[in-house]
Amino acid sequence: MDIELNAHDLIMAAHHAGIIEGVKSLQLKNGDIKNNRISRQSDFGIHYVGMLGEVAVAKTLGIPLRTDVTIGGDGSIDMTHQGQTIQIKTSTHPTTPTPRLMIFNSVEDFHTDWAILCSIQNAYTVRIHGFASKRKFVSNVVTHEFGYGTRYCMDEKLLTPINRFHEASELIGASK
Repeated sequence: MDIELNAHDLIMAAHHAGIIEGVKSLQLKNGDIKNNRISRQSDFGIHYVGMLGEVAVAKTLGIPLRTDVTIGGDGSIDMTHQGQTIQIKTSTHPTTPTPRLMIFNSVEDFHTDWAILCSIQNAYTVRIHGFASKRKFVSNVVTHEFGYGTRYCMDEKLLTPINRFHEASELIGASK
């Protein structure tokens, strides 16, 4: 599902990415945190891409955007819905790799109840590829070497379409 972001959405994403980058920059200078980034993008660029995915998901699902900034990071929790936690994984690659993969550094890095895969299609369009529960991810995980260490992945073809998220989250919520 492609989500077109308007000027307000883009400015909001840039604003929050700037705040996150500023706080992280101070934490790095103080030695409070270590930057483990593996991308060639700037920290601001990484945060901006992530915020674009979060804004698109928030708009689509009607879930409030999480805008708080926490010391040491957000613990991988990008948003919450009815007591369930969600992690958004956003890629800057509009068409590659094929197949598109939901990627975690380790299975343990899937810290939330749900993960949602997005990709940036152009300056104002985010594609939401689908979502998976942690259980589904663990059941379908494969390893892949991208040149910077083994990563744990799930093929996008196994993701559930985003328009079924509320239905799935209600089922999980009822079983908790």
